[in-house]
Amino acid sequence: MLIWLLKWRQTLWVVLLVSLMFSAGDREERLAAWWRSGQGHLQVSVSRTRVEVPRWLQQGGMWATTGAWVGVSVVAIWQLRVGEIEPLISGFILVIATHQVRNNAYHLREMGYQEVALAVWQNLARVEQNGTIAQARLTSEEEKERVEALERVLGEKATSHKGQSPLLEMGQSLAQLVEALPIGTNLGMRHFLWALVSGNLLESRGAIFPAWQRMGLDETESRRAWAAFAKGKWEISELLSQWQQQVEAEGVWAEHRFEGYRVKAVDLVGFWRPVLQNCPSKHYQAEAGSALPAVVLGMVTRVGQMGYQRIPLPTDFIRVDLDDPSEATLTTQLLKRVAETLAEDELAVLDAGFSLKELLNVALKRFLLRLATNATARRNDIPAYQGQGRPPEWGDIVRPLARTYNGKTIEATPADRQDKWHIKDKKGRQLLVKAQFWDNLVHAEQKPDVEAQTFNIVAIHDPRYKKPLLLATPLNLEGETLKEIYIDRWPVEQLPLSAKQMIGAVRQFVHAPESVQRLPEISLLAGAVLSYVAAKLPPIPTGFWDRAPRATPGRLRRVLTGQPLPANLPLLARIRKKNSVTAHLLKGIFAHRRQKRAT
Repeated sequence: MLIWLLKWRQTLWVVLLVSLMFSAGDREERLAAWWRSGQGHLQVSVSRTRVEVPRWLQQGGMWATTGAWVGVSVVAIWQLRVGEIEPLISGFILVIATHQVRNNAYHLREMGYQEVALAVWQNLARVEQNGTIAQARLTSEEEKERVEALERVLGEKATSHKGQSPLLEMGQSLAQLVEALPIGTNLGMRHFLWALVSGNLLESRGAIFPAWQRMGLDETESRRAWAAFAKGKWEISELLSQWQQQVEAEGVWAEHRFEGYRVKAVDLVGFWRPVLQNCPSKHYQAEAGSALPAVVLGMVTRVGQMGYQRIPLPTDFIRVDLDDPSEATLTTQLLKRVAETLAEDELAVLDAGFSLKELLNVALKRFLLRLATNATARRNDIPAYQGQGRPPEWGDIVRPLARTYNGKTIEATPADRQDKWHIKDKKGRQLLVKAQFWDNLVHAEQKPDVEAQTFNIVAIHDPRYKKPLLLATPLNLEGETLKEIYIDRWPVEQLPLSAKQMIGAVRQFVHAPESVQRLPEISLLAGAVLSYVAAKLPPIPTGFWDRAPRATPGRLRRVLTGQPLPANLPLLARIRKKNSVTAHLLKGIFAHRRQKRAT
């Protein structure tokens, strides 16, 4: 073996192979260390740190290594033909060389993706004085090429909103939203909403004044923003109405329709306040297994489409009644509000958190409700008298799904009709979905009545899921349509996600009774605005690794984080400081309304 290693040709091949593999393994770290040191020598402490390396240096090193491996491959092929070296060694070297050539080609392509992604990240986050990317002051030809590459990658969607900065887009949306508020209040609310959508509340862990300080507001501006939020003359219903008009006027958001019906999703949300004294309400938390102190709100949203995303458009936020803060009372008020405002072509969609009895009590005419798997109902007709015993007064029990009780199986009631259709799963396979219907039913606690509100129950059996989907509705719609309508309610779950997790409203530190209710409301609205503006803009990558970005609120919030309000945003005439005369008023300690304590 020693004599074989001493042969100069074999030794040369081994040395060349090891040197190339070593240089390919930590090439980027060596280049990074050389570039950062500024002197050309290797520093161990620096070689372990990832720093920015010039693009031309990275690509040059990659092309040089690729060329070397190509040369090794050619020589290995020649040696196989000549036969001066053992074929096993030449074949082994050829396999390694071709593998390295393929990897280097892949990394060169990745560098192109990184360059475009970094251009997206840098250019979209930058706010120039003119406010656009296409007109931004570019310092070099390389910067121009990056912008052109960005527009090519983003395609048609980038062309439709060409050059629009995320900061300017969000600033304009907030300005239009608060314009109709009283003068002075609209300016403060604009600052407050910007602190929410820019993630400053997330960075301050729910503290409002530190969020404004991080945002760049001084003491006077912070106090004005707090006064506008806590004591300003505004209602959340006004802002919701203005937001709906604003979205519909832009014409980008398209509302969903299923067999002529529009979806109106309904749900409850709780903002947990575990240490708030005299918290007005409680909400059930699954992790704790009990109801905990929380500010509970009822949500009503419309559902539409923007590109490939479903975007909610909130219409109502319902507070708890302070005289009766129970969740049951809130649910009744929420359902009454939905029943009063439900249009003829709208369909309320609710999850299993609501009961069928509650919907029937408020006379909700058009709804789609998910039922528990052990739900039952009754026929709305009295069965024929059998000639023995007391004449029947109740309809027959209808049990859509079989169940087990005390070790005995209770069979399901045969369906009145069935429906079938085919779908494709992610692997392209054809799957058969079945829907079973039970028609003309009343509540299990109600006797048959000609004037009673009847409904149908449908059980949708999808082979991808173990348990069927059980729904109740008074409408005669196809099974496939009912399934799509219920799936379309999921955007209402995005509002709490955007408000709590994306902008940081999961932690709240306000204690005044009105502020306790206002902060969750305005946070939900800010989450809706963030989702809408994100869907309207081109997808913004988080970094070079984000090769297939989606237009999500989290990505937009990362761009807005730490950014002040755009200074070049043209404000509307109504959004300004209210110049009130205060020279005649007392200031400081003399303005305190204190009275002597009675002796």
